[in-house]
Amino acid sequence: MTGAAPDPAEQFREACRAWLSKSPSRDTRVNYAHDLNEFLAFMGLDGDHPERLVAVRPHHVAAWRDRLREGGLTSSSIRRKMTVLRSLFSYLQTYGYMGVNPAHSDFVAAPAVPRDGKTVGLSPEDCRRLLDAPPSDPTGIRDRALLAVLAYTGCRVGELTRLTVGGYKQTGTHRVLEVFGKGGKERQVPLHPEAVERVEEWIDAAHIRGELRGPLFRPSRSARGGGRDGFAPRPMTRRAVQRLTEGYVRRLNLDPNVTVHSLRVTALTTARERGSDIIDLQEFAGHADPRTTLTYIRSRDRLSKSPAYVLRY
Repeated sequence: MTGAAPDPAEQFREACRAWLSKSPSRDTRVNYAHDLNEFLAFMGLDGDHPERLVAVRPHHVAAWRDRLREGGLTSSSIRRKMTVLRSLFSYLQTYGYMGVNPAHSDFVAAPAVPRDGKTVGLSPEDCRRLLDAPPSDPTGIRDRALLAVLAYTGCRVGELTRLTVGGYKQTGTHRVLEVFGKGGKERQVPLHPEAVERVEEWIDAAHIRGELRGPLFRPSRSARGGGRDGFAPRPMTRRAVQRLTEGYVRRLNLDPNVTVHSLRVTALTTARERGSDIIDLQEFAGHADPRTTLTYIRSRDRLSKSPAYVLRY
């Protein structure tokens, strides 16, 4: 007696689940699921029945792209969403459940994205002002260390919130941080002496040197305590780090478009200007492709060198 034939619809759904689970990063899986459900809603398809994706054609993907653009989404965001969709259909092809990939660039063009990203970078002078902005109270000592780690390692805010006390260690003559990046990739980033000094001061002030598995950067126990009543044994959220940075930006009257991500752009741009090789920068940033690293490097003098200033009539 043979078993019942497998349900093709369930097999298709299982393939979609396998695609979502492929990435070890929870944030990536959440974002991919959001983009897929957004496309299914646009198509009027039930999210519980992704097998109906077999009916998708290139003109459907193009219509979604155009709807996103009309909704005011940036070209880089639209391109990212289309890349997610292309990845899913490619995966389903490998499973044997699809013919052609309707999101392939041969059929649907993604919007062009400038080489330079939109994130504002800081001048070295303004970065110095930001590093020196926090006060000398316990929370300020934490913030001084936190900003120094961002500025001297170029790590992502999500990577910062995942740092542990035990991940701050000595390797030969170097102090390093073990950074866990996208996809669970781990890299060791050497710390600048100023960052080492600030991290040491913070660890001592917070009394966390022995808590090797605990988070390196923590919220204060009470909102108004300023850290004087200690720090909670949990990591700061990404949003908390973003708000913290935005507060110092406002206090210093810096460009309001400066964000926590600006410190990553600033680190890569400044290192490149001072002679760092692009391959070394790629490893430093935790990028899989050096072309991604190039999008973080700003040409600070490009406007001043514009042909507009040499024109004479």
